[in-house]
Amino acid sequence: MVRIGRRTNMRRRLAAAALAMILAACGSDGAETPGTTAPAQAAAPSSTTPDPLEPVALVASLGVERSPIKPAAPVTDLVAGFNNAGFDLWHTQPVTDNAVFSPASIGHALLMARAAADDTTGAAIDAAFTLPVGTTAHQAWNAIDQQLRHTGSDDVTITIADRIWPRIGLRADQAWIDLLAAEHGADVEALDLAGDPEGSRNVINDWVGEQTQQLIPELLSPGSIHPNTLLVLTDAVYFEARWQTPFGKYDAQDDTFTTLDGTELPVELMRELELADRRGVGDGFAAAEIPYAGKEYSMLVIVPDHGRYEEIRDRLDQTFLDEIDTTFTTGPYELLLPRWDDAYQLDLLTWLTNI
Repeated sequence: MVRIGRRTNMRRRLAAAALAMILAACGSDGAETPGTTAPAQAAAPSSTTPDPLEPVALVASLGVERSPIKPAAPVTDLVAGFNNAGFDLWHTQPVTDNAVFSPASIGHALLMARAAADDTTGAAIDAAFTLPVGTTAHQAWNAIDQQLRHTGSDDVTITIADRIWPRIGLRADQAWIDLLAAEHGADVEALDLAGDPEGSRNVINDWVGEQTQQLIPELLSPGSIHPNTLLVLTDAVYFEARWQTPFGKYDAQDDTFTTLDGTELPVELMRELELADRRGVGDGFAAAEIPYAGKEYSMLVIVPDHGRYEEIRDRLDQTFLDEIDTTFTTGPYELLLPRWDDAYQLDLLTWLTNI
């Protein structure tokens, strides 16, 4: 189990997450919002509606500057809400899956949508993330976002990019657009979603690929945008960092990895003997916190004891992470870590509906 995940190599950690939310109008042909075809989709702002008699193009927030950080913004509350929702979502995933997702990306996209959602959708988002009241939640995200963008190491890169893709001629709530520009740094690019849905999909996918250094080359699958689509809201997160102590000084070690069904797979384990950071052993697990360059960020690795994987998995929440922290001491230890690549898709519509 790891706190962050997507791709590792000998010297650096790469992670990317992207989320798309699609709003579609119901027409005479009975078309409805398409099912989940990307890492996540959910109902987007319902206050954005087309006006076929008087089409008005969505206006970018020209002249709207990024809001300064407000010291009183409820950052702790927003972070706790995102984390707790992530744990809840984690527990709904199949035990045998290698689940890789970003609670921050999911929570952020839904926070943006919440600002213009109808009562039913808004209540579901509030229940899932226990968001701070009103605009304070957006102020809290603004503080988090701007802090993340200013890392203290040249060996750490964090990119968070948001874009609103409305159908050409769409009438929208300009206050919502301005809020997302000021507090989230989101911009706007209108597309011919109705006349050229496939071309629009390719434009969005290309943009997401650029933002994630091609780790997510196809966020939206074929058919996810159709002529009734009104608006797409995307959130892309990219993280790249060198380890504080890079692997490679010591030879890798060949070993076997045992899956939950007992299958043994040959693996090559990266090996490091000179780590002296936080690590500990508790009831049913061993854990270590591996720092990235500059030590502002780290990866928490949790290794359940033999036969106790599902138990430890079920316990995973903020309280359990706090318990792990109490076991930590510092001192030298040996770390053996396999490389891995993974991609994962989530159905957020089902999760939100069940809340």
